[in-house]
Amino acid sequence: MNSSFNFFRRYAGLAALAALLAFSGSACADDFTHPGFKTLNAGLCPTDRNLPADAIEPQRTCSTAKLLYPYYADTPWLFRLLADAVILPMFSEVLGKRVPPLAAGEAVETRYLALLKTLIRESGRNAKDVENPPLFEFSAKLTGCDENNRSPEGNAWPERFGPLLQLSLSHALSFEGEAHPPGPSGGFIVIDTGRRKILTLGDIVLPDREKALEALQRDAFRVYLGAVGTMSDADIEQHLTNPMFAFHLNRNWRIAQGGLVFGYGMYEAGPRSLGMPEIFVARDILQGVLRPGILAFIP
Repeated sequence: MNSSFNFFRRYAGLAALAALLAFSGSACADDFTHPGFKTLNAGLCPTDRNLPADAIEPQRTCSTAKLLYPYYADTPWLFRLLADAVILPMFSEVLGKRVPPLAAGEAVETRYLALLKTLIRESGRNAKDVENPPLFEFSAKLTGCDENNRSPEGNAWPERFGPLLQLSLSHALSFEGEAHPPGPSGGFIVIDTGRRKILTLGDIVLPDREKALEALQRDAFRVYLGAVGTMSDADIEQHLTNPMFAFHLNRNWRIAQGGLVFGYGMYEAGPRSLGMPEIFVARDILQGVLRPGILAFIP
């Protein structure tokens, strides 16, 4: 009996290791979940715009741009991956123009700070009132997803599931005088630390199973709408078929206890009052939809 049990235990351990290697390419001993965090700030005040003193309202202060990001001093490849695949594309989106990747040997912090300053200058230049452009505030942060697991400085630590490391990017740009400023944008980032790449939804879904996943998401969203408000079944169906908020496959995913979470941006799934919903799809019903390699790492 004992020998059979020991054989089974060894076999199970080898099978788990094989699954890990099959999905990620190699088992990684690095932790990645406790990086340092850096915060960069840039600002431009009304007095810097050469405005006369009596034209500056007392409540007007400065336009500001702020970026918080994890710093992986001992893992240069991960630090550069986050820069080239996450943070620099974010700046491209906000600035409305292409931001080139880092050059060999280029200081990341220097580039980030230059982009924050560029954002302030160009946003002011593109404003309708060039002489006295509205103040604005830009804030971006790249941290973990679990707000209950925080660093001593209060930043959410990145989470790890086997070789998969996940973070969350959020950024918001609001101008002075906006009646309804847009909500935060961004999304979840899941990195396969073995293959050193960011995983997309296409990397984890079985071929030709995206429609099946969309149906599961729709069912989960229907449950969400019934749980967070007082919507009747008829109201929920009307919402799901509203052309303004037509339901579609959500590609913004992360791992959670027992399944996957899919996150929607502001106005993506409903009016501003709905906020930014996160829906949960259980692991058990994802069998046959997700690749086995990803299912193995959902706790």
